[in-house]
Amino acid sequence: MSEAIRRISLNNSDQAAKWVGRTGRTYTLVKIGLADLNMAGNQLCLLSKYTEGGEDALWVGTGENLIHDEQSRRAFLKSVHVADSAYVFELADNEMPPLTMIWDLEAARLYPERRAA
Repeated sequence: MSEAIRRISLNNSDQAAKWVGRTGRTYTLVKIGLADLNMAGNQLCLLSKYTEGGEDALWVGTGENLIHDEQSRRAFLKSVHVADSAYVFELADNEMPPLTMIWDLEAARLYPERRAA
């Protein structure tokens, strides 16, 4: 992961959650309310849906993805209407997440026992 990518400093650690990507890599994301989702700024966003096994990622991307990628925009619009939760990962100023990170998180899962301490 790029050194420029940093984790959000948390006021409430209960909001942090560890997501496991398709490669097995763990990412710490911060849960926010869907109504509070703001695609501006330097954040990687993940929309999720509750399942029997935990939470599954529905869409992962940035505000730039919504502006410049029609396929990502369509997937976001489809996902935001059925999503149960939203999570963010703070990026450094002017930093874009590596495409491998987005690819990894697109198949990510949050298991109930994977809450960050």
